[in-house]
Amino acid sequence: MQPRLKRLKRMVALYGVVERMHSIELQIATSVVREAEQAIETQRTIGLAAVFDGRGALAIGDRMAWSFAETQRAVAAWKRERLEPIRVKREALSEVAREQYAASRVKSEQMNRMMEVVASRVEIEEGRRIQTATDDRFLSRKLWTEMQLEKRTGE
Repeated sequence: MQPRLKRLKRMVALYGVVERMHSIELQIATSVVREAEQAIETQRTIGLAAVFDGRGALAIGDRMAWSFAETQRAVAAWKRERLEPIRVKREALSEVAREQYAASRVKSEQMNRMMEVVASRVEIEEGRRIQTATDDRFLSRKLWTEMQLEKRTGE
């Protein structure tokens, strides 16, 4: 049973490594999604600033500044549109990574529980072996003592 326990401990360690690997993949996928969201938010902020700059330019009658602001707004909107599919794709990959991590975590926990059960069985068996050996020694000594008493009293 001891070799089986050693193999199980190695497997538990391996499952732990796989779980940590999936955890890191999930963290990376989540940060990549966050990066895309921040880029979209940056373009949204640039677009809003351009709208306000354009309104200000119109208020003072500066057509060149208004034209520049409109161009900035259009470029920011175009970049947002280009970034959105990237964000969606990254979110899908993040979801896959999340599912892999969850499955890996479940398997790792199952292996931990299985190892605990086997370790408990090994411990119980070892205790039984020790008790059996102790009982055998006690009975052997008792039998030997009784035989010695019979020899002395029989002589």
